[in-house]
Amino acid sequence: MIDELREHYTQAIGTEPVLHEMNTRTGKRMGVFEWPAGTTRLGVHLYTSAGAGHYWKDGHRHAVELFAGVNHGGQEVLEAFCTMALNVRESGTVPQHGVFVAGDWKIIKGRKFTGWVLTERPDNFMPQMDLPGGHVVFLDALPVFPEEAEYRHGNRSDDLFDIWEAEEVKSWDLDRGLPAEIEPRSTGIVGWLARSLGGQK
Repeated sequence: MIDELREHYTQAIGTEPVLHEMNTRTGKRMGVFEWPAGTTRLGVHLYTSAGAGHYWKDGHRHAVELFAGVNHGGQEVLEAFCTMALNVRESGTVPQHGVFVAGDWKIIKGRKFTGWVLTERPDNFMPQMDLPGGHVVFLDALPVFPEEAEYRHGNRSDDLFDIWEAEEVKSWDLDRGLPAEIEPRSTGIVGWLARSLGGQK
């Protein structure tokens, strides 16, 4: 499967990637392909998974792989993407458009993002890969702030994407700020009370 994915990625991107066999914090292993910025026409650091998830439905294999393009690469981003892909694999559920992979910790050292949102790109950037007895689909993983993940609890994922589009948020920009329409999360006892009262509605 690794070789088939490498060939598919190379055809889609146009250049050969570097394969990393990553050890995560939990001791599990995950394959990640990387294209450093400047090695492709995209102008970003690109990461793709190799083994994020395989599922069976109606006798056919449905595999899902993930990718992320960001303006700053490095070991911290590589490890964060790897950990996220492993979390998806171990969740036991089929990842799909709009799913959040989020927590209460900062996923990239030095950044305020605490999770990812998975989405189908409308431009067919990474086309489906057909296999004997199944296929592989590819989802774009976008870093999100805790406030964006919290916003999602009472709204559809597409509502967040609409805000991003309206405010011209560059989802690949790790230096981006929180969209103006999403209120910063309060901290301390005042924030706790506000969230608790809000949850009682």
